[in-house]
Amino acid sequence: MPVLELSDASFDVEVLRAAEPVLIDVWAEWCAPCKALEPVMQRLAEQFDGQARIATLDADANLETVTRFGVRALPTLLLFDRGTLVERFSGAQALGTLASRLNAQIALRATGALPTAARAAVNRPAPNAAMSEAEKLVGAAQPMVVFKHSATCSISIDVKRQYDAFVAANPDVPTRVVVVQTERPLSNALEQVTQVRHESPQALLVRDGRVLWHASHRRITAASLEQALQSVT
Repeated sequence: MPVLELSDASFDVEVLRAAEPVLIDVWAEWCAPCKALEPVMQRLAEQFDGQARIATLDADANLETVTRFGVRALPTLLLFDRGTLVERFSGAQALGTLASRLNAQIALRATGALPTAARAAVNRPAPNAAMSEAEKLVGAAQPMVVFKHSATCSISIDVKRQYDAFVAANPDVPTRVVVVQTERPLSNALEQVTQVRHESPQALLVRDGRVLWHASHRRITAASLEQALQSVT
């Protein structure tokens, strides 16, 4: 079976109403790590023909679905079963890892058990805990830098070097790195508390419950962080 190409228009029918599990690779043409998944997805389509659907979704062309399921980094793999998102992976994954997870989901279906929530959410902070931490960070008594970072985005990885240079030059400034793949509840809570739309990478300079400065992507440099800090101290 060939790899299925999804769109916003076909998503509900091809995925949420599918009779079998559906594994989706959310990718973009400019994303270098996404290229590594192309042969993996093709192998999975051959291996699980008749047992699961293997699909791709172009993130740039299907922003509605990307937003709907909170895809923040590429590549992201989403596993659906009976209309439920049961797991997500960030970054390129090995063939064996994905095949093992598909086999586990197929075996679960055979027992008649209902789909469970995504295992990726296990051990993450509960929403109330995430909100409390976000409020504590933003309410710092002295200027604090919060840096939202995607461990699988090449831009974010480059920008983090700028952040790291700023931290090295300012060891007394409180900072907090929020890795969006593993700290999604905290990332969402920060968006709520600050009322600053989430982007990744993103830097926020906060104090006393207010956002004093924020920037995203390549506008974040060691120099821009230093300038923002100097303007409030």
